[in-house]
Amino acid sequence: MREIPQGSGQHAAIPSSVRRSREAIDRFPVLAPAYFDAMWEGDPLADAFVADAVALGKGRAMKMLRTACREGIAAVEDPPASLVALFAHLEDVPEWVDLAAIDRACRYVGRFTRQGGIVLGAASLVGGYANSAASRPLEMTGRYVENAGVRTIEVASWLVEASSTGGLLRYGKGFELTVRVRIIHALVREALRGDPRWDGPAWGVPICRAYLAYTLVEFCLIPLRGMAAIGAVFLPHEEAAYYARWRYIGHLLGIPPDLLATNKVEQEALEELYLMTRPEVDDYCRDLVGAINREFLVPEIEQLLPRPAHRWAPPIVHALERVFLGDQIATELAIPDTRLKTVIRRVGPALAAINGVLDRTPGMLSLRTAMGERYRIKQDARLRARYSVRHDLVDTAPTGRPHPARTG
Repeated sequence: MREIPQGSGQHAAIPSSVRRSREAIDRFPVLAPAYFDAMWEGDPLADAFVADAVALGKGRAMKMLRTACREGIAAVEDPPASLVALFAHLEDVPEWVDLAAIDRACRYVGRFTRQGGIVLGAASLVGGYANSAASRPLEMTGRYVENAGVRTIEVASWLVEASSTGGLLRYGKGFELTVRVRIIHALVREALRGDPRWDGPAWGVPICRAYLAYTLVEFCLIPLRGMAAIGAVFLPHEEAAYYARWRYIGHLLGIPPDLLATNKVEQEALEELYLMTRPEVDDYCRDLVGAINREFLVPEIEQLLPRPAHRWAPPIVHALERVFLGDQIATELAIPDTRLKTVIRRVGPALAAINGVLDRTPGMLSLRTAMGERYRIKQDARLRARYSVRHDLVDTAPTGRPHPARTG
């Protein structure tokens, strides 16, 4: 992350929901001021395009966006200057990006598909709800508690494509979905800026750059740590490539250089700062966790158990969340405590040892990766059928409650 001079922030005030700000600045004299400033920042490039979308018509604007993603900006008839500027930024690939090397290094990470799905729900998504200000847009768009399974499938759709071989190339599907996620954020931000329920002095800008930067921690550092806890340990070159991939995804999402974590050490620093200063958990945060557990995670664990053992699904989910999040955050989120967490903590190293042997066995990396891909395809089909999901992201969802990004 690029260093900036201490005290160079443009905003004297810090959102009132932030805790321990002075301690944070003492602990992180460079990172913390940039982080607090970013709470007042949206995404100028994406926000400008969304402002033009109002005049163009949202449906027409989003078609322009998808055409630019799939065919190039030159294929868009009479594009607004904001869209041209956005794609000039998106197509200016930083010199530190080497997608071919990332894809080579990550060739076999799909062997841990099962573990990755568990960690996505029970660590990445649930952990993100331990912040009432960051979670507030989900509440105010009125969608998640009633549609936990659908949104989880949408997030997984993006992550699968962004992590696939070639997915982040200029005309790859992962590139397109990442750009659309960026615009979805801008559409939500635009809708909430004019909403009298949004408490700007307390929360800053909706989906601010500070909390967007933490997305890398949620989908990179936390999953790697969570999967290791249940025995799915990546090889050193795979882990390095994982961080490199998410650094580029962060760039595509509009995270500024001074907050764009480049490696494990920088993500750990950002995580520590975030946890130190995050607003208090509130009842809506707890409702979000209850919804994803009740509507998605518990039923998914039940799929892995024989019917007589279904009663164990809730405590298994709670134990996994306790292991992934730690007892303090889990308690704040009203996740019940259970002795099963101790079992998982003891079994994890044994599974890691087994997987380590398999990783060193000739032919097993490719075999397990092929099995993981077959499992992923089967699970995706099952989940989409169960939740009647035929779209990828919310901007193409045809039915359901109104959402600022929905055009269907």
